[in-house]
Amino acid sequence: MAVAWSTVTPRPWPKEVTNLAHHIEEIAAAGVPLRVDVVSERQYERILQNEDFLNYRLAGVRRYLDYTLAEPDLIWYPDTLGKMMEYDGKQVILYGQWYEGEIQRLLVSLLAKKMFKAGLYLFHASAVHYRNKNIAFIGGESNSGKTMSQIEACRRGGAIISTETIVTDASGRVVMGSKNVFLRQRAKGTERIDKPNQDEGVAKFFSRPPEFTIYEGPAVLDLVILPDIDGNYAPLAGEMATYEKQYQTFHCLCDYLGMHILLAPGLPMPLLDDQQLRVQRANFIEQFTQKPYYYIRGANPQVVIDQLDEILKKMEG
Repeated sequence: MAVAWSTVTPRPWPKEVTNLAHHIEEIAAAGVPLRVDVVSERQYERILQNEDFLNYRLAGVRRYLDYTLAEPDLIWYPDTLGKMMEYDGKQVILYGQWYEGEIQRLLVSLLAKKMFKAGLYLFHASAVHYRNKNIAFIGGESNSGKTMSQIEACRRGGAIISTETIVTDASGRVVMGSKNVFLRQRAKGTERIDKPNQDEGVAKFFSRPPEFTIYEGPAVLDLVILPDIDGNYAPLAGEMATYEKQYQTFHCLCDYLGMHILLAPGLPMPLLDDQQLRVQRANFIEQFTQKPYYYIRGANPQVVIDQLDEILKKMEG
């Protein structure tokens, strides 16, 4: 059964409007395509003017005009009055004017679902190659320190595997990772006053950021760190138990389907997740979390990486 919701009842085109332009493109991440159709009174050349957000959140996308999918995943009719969305479990239909940032968020979640179904797993996490280990800093439930910890590890000689998003296959091998440390610009519809300028965080902890290098080799993650930069408590480092490893990782993998996201006033993200996908992720996580996980709390990223160095010394024997 299709679900529809709107803030204003959309008006269809007048009967005299018959020559509508039909733009089709596919946006693919890790080889998984998503087809987007725009049906409008004017010819669209592309659905997005800026793909930085998609590259940041999906670890890299490609756009194609030679489409391969027989049916669209998303159809947009921008010329209707009002703003409305329909979702039947397979296809999203948008009516009316939508800001680019709103469409970006929707595309991220739609593509993430298709990637999960294809056996790929998206982690809200950064990763570095550091002291001959591939180390992930996961966001987990609170997302407090994965970027600053990565910067400090790079300052000490580490190389970037991924910044915002890690994509792995079912075996846990890293397939791709985002490479921009910061998202410099948010498109209309995604503005956040509570998100401080990222340079402020760098200035707080570092005299200047390091020169970042990209790790080009194959990567299977050896170690997972849940960082917690918090100056209100004493430093703490300890190995995580089975349940908390899986709990925090599940948060990382659920982040992309957008159940908590309001796309626009009165218009929540469609419910894209389902029980089959949730069980699939949980089963993957049960295997993935066989590797060591550590929680590290510190007042700044220097303390976090100091603690990481001690852990690595013990692992090296």
